[in-house]
Amino acid sequence: MADPSDFWFWLLVLGVAVLGGGWLAFRFLHIARMLEDTPTSRVRSAAQGYVELVGRSKALAGTTNIAPLTQRPCVWWRFRIQRRTGSNSRGNRRAKWQTVQSGRSEQPFVLDDGTGEGIVQPAGAEVLTAETTTWYGDTPWPTLAPGTRSPFGEPEYRYYEERIYEHEQVHVLGHFRTHSGTAHTGRDADVAALLAEWKQDQAALVERFDADGDGRVSLGEWERAREEARHAVTQRHLEKPVPAAVHVISRPDSRQLFLIAAYPEKELAKRFRRRALIAFVGFGVATYALGWLLQGVSG
Repeated sequence: MADPSDFWFWLLVLGVAVLGGGWLAFRFLHIARMLEDTPTSRVRSAAQGYVELVGRSKALAGTTNIAPLTQRPCVWWRFRIQRRTGSNSRGNRRAKWQTVQSGRSEQPFVLDDGTGEGIVQPAGAEVLTAETTTWYGDTPWPTLAPGTRSPFGEPEYRYYEERIYEHEQVHVLGHFRTHSGTAHTGRDADVAALLAEWKQDQAALVERFDADGDGRVSLGEWERAREEARHAVTQRHLEKPVPAAVHVISRPDSRQLFLIAAYPEKELAKRFRRRALIAFVGFGVATYALGWLLQGVSG
């Protein structure tokens, strides 16, 4: 007689597989359709909010980004180091790998589409890269270059690194916002600071604004001082060079997809359709196995 615990174990496994496979299939299909249906915006004329942008990646001025395992310069990276927990001996041909260290870049980089530049803040994004490197070694941190084999038999560690290089074509779906260089948000603070500076020299303040000659600055005269301070601050702001507007692409506040991919749009949509097909096949197989399991129990 079969162990009842085995039945409940496989019921749980297959139930999770059915739910997970179905959810992934619909999610990947939804992403593929969204990529195909969402029009590509241009940085110069993009509306504020959720947009799709395509351009070349560039390093943000004054920054450098080095992939930690290969030491190659790039604009974004992700790595994973795994340690072997199984063996390739006759008793166990399938090695098992456990992740012991991982990380990803969250340093901003620039997307340039020819009409303008936007700063991409990759924190929280789903990232797909066109280049990955996998190699093996005997140390917790790689000392051998990719492609070099260890001379000591079966290696203990596996290194995995993905990168997006400068000047690669990058596809971004995310929240677009523009910080205008013409807004003077600190005007009131500047006026208050200037008035405080004038107050430090009471004699000069009275001489300048005591219109009736009573030796003090009345409420009405103080209001004239305020107006003159506002005028002086406005003139200072007008004389300053206006900074250029800064465009930023980041994670949406809602549950919308935040995607960064180093792939052309058509190829990217095909990748998600293939993922949807694989997930749907898994969903079908798990559903069939679950039905077979329940049928066997019911007789």
